[in-house]
Amino acid sequence: MKARKLAIVLPAYKGRFLKDTLDSIAAQTCQDFTLYVGDDASPEPLQAIVRAYASRIQVVYHRFDDNLGRKDLVAHWERCIALSTEPLVWLFSDDDLMPADGVERVLAAAATTGPDRVMFRLPLQVVDADGRVKFRNRPLPAGRTSGYDLLLAKMEGRLHSAAIEYVFSRDVCQGAGGFVHFPMAWCSDDASWAAFADYAGGIIPVPGDPVCWRNAEGSNISNTAAYNAEKLHALILFLQWLKEKYPDHCGDKRLRRALYAYLATNLRQSIQGHFSLMQLQRLVRATRHIDTRAAGKVWLHHVLKIQSLI
Repeated sequence: MKARKLAIVLPAYKGRFLKDTLDSIAAQTCQDFTLYVGDDASPEPLQAIVRAYASRIQVVYHRFDDNLGRKDLVAHWERCIALSTEPLVWLFSDDDLMPADGVERVLAAAATTGPDRVMFRLPLQVVDADGRVKFRNRPLPAGRTSGYDLLLAKMEGRLHSAAIEYVFSRDVCQGAGGFVHFPMAWCSDDASWAAFADYAGGIIPVPGDPVCWRNAEGSNISNTAAYNAEKLHALILFLQWLKEKYPDHCGDKRLRRALYAYLATNLRQSIQGHFSLMQLQRLVRATRHIDTRAAGKVWLHHVLKIQSLI
């Protein structure tokens, strides 16, 4: 197999939109990549879908024996990345879409910076099941963005963030200590991209057409209440990680605003108000270690919305 500069790593489980995703990858104007598809023991015939592209792109398909993503999605990402050897990694998804010149733009940026200790970010838009645009992120800021600034922008709600908009060098993932593990990978991407960006010395923008993150009903855990307990536990672990990662920023006004916005959005939209008094107390206690005012505001605005005591 010919050595390539970029690994497109696609942890796969769902077949619903997989063909659309593979079509967007096969249509790349630059083919200097290898696609790695890691089948997470899916009950769907993913291999047959992937096989149809073997003559069009350099692709490696591997089916794992166990459905690891159900228990630890981040660990599944990691074992899929371990299938590859290329210096640059683009972690993609089985239902999202890549712009036709995405690989070309990434490799052009890497030709300027070099392939080591770098992290790139492409524009992002959110689409529905039919590909209709639901949301567009703001234009990418000029220059490098620190991990802390990226994290605050996400927490404040000023941008959507998804794995597919980031490309990183393999040494960044290793040097930053790998991905941050939380239950159901909830908040794991936010923490991981911040850690990766800080290790890389900031994120380099790659302007142009956006990647499309598909938010379809029933296709991801953002749209279901089935894992609310896990999401709440992950939020608490994220707060503990945040305090340890950025201790010098605890008490900052901007972090206070971002912290409240992030928790309020999670409680209202993702968890949809399904939390108990005990769960809220634990969340507020973890928040208090970062900022007492934010913790008080979370308690004041949500204590009357509890649905049970435990």
